Amino acid sequence: MSNFRIKINCFKAASHLGYLLVLLFWVTVVHAEDLEKIDDQLITAAEKGNLPMVRRILETEHALPPATINAALFAGIKKGSKPIVKLLLGRGGDANFRGDNGYTIMIQAARDGRANLVELLLSLGAEVNATASETNETALILAAKRDRREVMDLLISAHADLEARRADGMTALMLAARGGHQMAAHKLIEAGAAVNVQLEHGATPLMLAAQHGHLSVVYVLLAANADPNIKASNGATALTLANAYRHGEVAEMLKKAGAR
Repeated sequence: MSNFRIKINCFKAASHLGYLLVLLFWVTVVHAEDLEKIDDQLITAAEKGNLPMVRRILETEHALPPATINAALFAGIKKGSKPIVKLLLGRGGDANFRGDNGYTIMIQAARDGRANLVELLLSLGAEVNATASETNETALILAAKRDRREVMDLLISAHADLEARRADGMTALMLAARGGHQMAAHKLIEAGAAVNVQLEHGATPLMLAAQHGHLSVVYVLLAANADPNIKASNGATALTLANAYRHGEVAEMLKKAGAR
């Protein structure tokens, strides 16, 4: 009889232990799901610029993983919300975090013309010359390409590399020249960018400006002593490109500068 009772008690104990294990597993799963929901909520709030929601989550959740903080940080950068970005950086966000698109948050902020965020990130020691994973673009290259002049001023003051090249060899000055961004080109030249820098096939900023008919940029480059007679590997010069693309005013300006 005693053995029977022992067996019954063992069975009850095992059943009780099994129940506790199931309960513990269920609680763990529910907690994990809740944390995942909170992660998503934080990132979504940052994407939408919902500062009160971001603040509330950060104040109530003390175990958010770094990956969540940084994902929300990148979302806040893209949204352009300095208050949200500051909160997330204060919570441990990485000032050099790199998003899925290969951009660091500095590069993303520069690309989008977020001068206030670029200034904040520079003050926290973000790498000014970091490059995009696939294109090798720097913050300055993207700022010049998109004519983000206020951002350019900040980056140049922080000693951004003026001669950095993206994967296809283009420099910041080349992109400004090709895009017709007169003031951006002027800022780069004033900062010391090489005016006669060449691509692998020999094209210069002056050739790019002439080819696209950007008269004001051609003027800026010539004023900075750009050589109008440099030849590309195919023999083209700034003048032959201006003529080929029927940019008469550009051709006349180049001739006055000694182009042959």
